[in-house]
Amino acid sequence: MVAVGPRRLKGRHLQGSIATVGALLLSSLHHCLARDLYSAGWKHHSFFDPLEPCLSPPPALSRLDPPILDPTKGFAKYTLTKRLPAVIERVIHEQAVTGEQETSALRQLEGEIPDTALKRPMEVKEEDGQCVAADAQCFNGEWARWTDARKGAWTEALPLISTEMYLYRRLLDCTGYFRGGETGLVDPYEGQKAESLVAGMGSKAFQEAVSEHVAALKDPPVFKAMVGIKLRRFVHTDLWGNQGDLALSPMHIENTEAASKVSHTDKDDHLLQDESEAAIELLMAAGGKARVDFILDNSGIELLCDLLLADYLLSHKLASEVHLHAKGEPLFISDAMPKDVASHIAALEARGDAAMQHLAANLKRHIEANKLIVKSHMFWTAPRLFWEMPRKLADEVASSTLVLVKGDANYRRLVGDRAWPVTVPLSDIVQPWFPAPMLALRTLKAEIAVGLTHDQAERAKARDEDWMVNGQFAQIQFVPRR
Repeated sequence: MVAVGPRRLKGRHLQGSIATVGALLLSSLHHCLARDLYSAGWKHHSFFDPLEPCLSPPPALSRLDPPILDPTKGFAKYTLTKRLPAVIERVIHEQAVTGEQETSALRQLEGEIPDTALKRPMEVKEEDGQCVAADAQCFNGEWARWTDARKGAWTEALPLISTEMYLYRRLLDCTGYFRGGETGLVDPYEGQKAESLVAGMGSKAFQEAVSEHVAALKDPPVFKAMVGIKLRRFVHTDLWGNQGDLALSPMHIENTEAASKVSHTDKDDHLLQDESEAAIELLMAAGGKARVDFILDNSGIELLCDLLLADYLLSHKLASEVHLHAKGEPLFISDAMPKDVASHIAALEARGDAAMQHLAANLKRHIEANKLIVKSHMFWTAPRLFWEMPRKLADEVASSTLVLVKGDANYRRLVGDRAWPVTVPLSDIVQPWFPAPMLALRTLKAEIAVGLTHDQAERAKARDEDWMVNGQFAQIQFVPRR
């Protein structure tokens, strides 16, 4: 299911604090401006080809047989028994849906998590239409593939990321997102996204990065080497933007404003691995003809940083085109969708800040010139691992000079959502099957880490017991083409 236009915001969202009112009023403005963006040459590509997997699992999977995350303890148990119910509670609390039918369905789902909800397939209704029915059938089919038919117990579901995606899809179904009428295609997380966007634009680190970028455009570096040095700086900014994840602690309202605290200056000691230099050399060697693809993660501060990096690449002729692979539906709360790309550019334009307006103008010009291309595929929100990518999408990605895989949820699908030994190189897992050179940028939010030494892992644990799950530590990992 792909979103093809801006969403409505309900008046009921305008209750709450002055900050919330301001954010939502601004969000309403974004949608008006977004229509202009669409009519000015917005290119939105949708792919609905079948999801038959075409790639193969990495040989390291059978050789090392790393375990899945145990759903009965630790991070996995917290996610299934605490975090998901909290997401439902916040949707109800903020009145993102108000109909009795939707509220009742959400309450029922909340009571069924995690056990019963994972045994009952989603209903497929003929009146939902072909695309919605196909989407639901895909989830049901994938879920049946992972569930142990003999036990049918939720603790046998494999892997955790697919379990989460299935439950989030059930949540979205309860809100009426896939039905017509008042609830149809209304993003239940729109209010949270709007607040996060405002907070992201207010981030000191982001404001400084935009000002630095625009100043460099007006006074270009004399030496080509400086372009590469600046690129590394904006890659780091984009990395730490991944901290702005609304799903990390969903009941904490202040998380929508966490982006304002994101900084690139005091985080280097939390960056466990940085292989950005290899990716930069690859782009510099392409002579301005590179195609760069972003597999997007979160809206808000992270998407703002994605857009900043995209403009840097295009404006300094490090890339001839940038493709943004957005999510087709709002699965993981802050998922960046095509309509979010539009509203974020419009928000920069409406900010009243000259540097941000300059950035917005550049981005719109790139869109009009078909150099910045937004596309969506149902695979990005399908409960599948990345090595199960369908053929048409894999062929599309293979055309890229460099693919930036953003965020923790994408990373977990990249490595099969398994607890690999921390010393296993990411290239051992990914290079045998991934169709293009890849740079993974993620702040750690799950009990999964690879490519480290034992000493690095032990030092991180000594500094922070929750180093693998709280988003305070990060990795930048490069994998060359196979």
